[in-house]
Amino acid sequence: MQMRGLLFFALFSLMWTSSGAQDQGLIDKLQKGGLNIFIRHAITPGQDPIKVNPPTDRPFDCSVGSRQLSKEGREQSKRIARRIKELHIPIGDVYSSTFCRCEETAKLAFDQYTLTKWLIVRPGVFNPELDSALKSVPTQGLLNKTPSRKNNVYVGHGVTLTQGVLSNDFGLSESKIFLEEGEAVLFEPGDRPRMLGKIKLY
Repeated sequence: MQMRGLLFFALFSLMWTSSGAQDQGLIDKLQKGGLNIFIRHAITPGQDPIKVNPPTDRPFDCSVGSRQLSKEGREQSKRIARRIKELHIPIGDVYSSTFCRCEETAKLAFDQYTLTKWLIVRPGVFNPELDSALKSVPTQGLLNKTPSRKNNVYVGHGVTLTQGVLSNDFGLSESKIFLEEGEAVLFEPGDRPRMLGKIKLY
């Protein structure tokens, strides 16, 4: 029993070390800037991966009838804000879906953001706008194309990411890009963009 316990501890330590090392590598890249970050909105009521949207759930609607962040989701969003500040991660432009749960995540985590309809998609429909955004190098503006050395952020839904990056350019399968609520995935921009990995900044 003692040997089995030691073996389990050793395996657990190895897994934790590998995960920690991977996260540190991604943090190093984030601190250098120039990446695109997709974040699934923070925690909402229900059990992942099955989340049920009420029939009254609509864009631009934060009334009782919409699916909103839970108390845990609001706290998670605030932790994201604190973590980004602690790690000195430079943030450029932030874009959010117009659904309340995404907007509130963007507001609590990043403060300033732009609402955009193209971060809402229908299942099974390819999203060329997000595909294009994740390939683009974050710059200092629409006219000034000098790289900003900051990271652009896109706050959306799980299906937004799925339908936005299933093109041949990314070479990803749906199973590889499932995100938990509040989890982020990093993309290195370019004509042949690369998914660097998932990270939990909370």
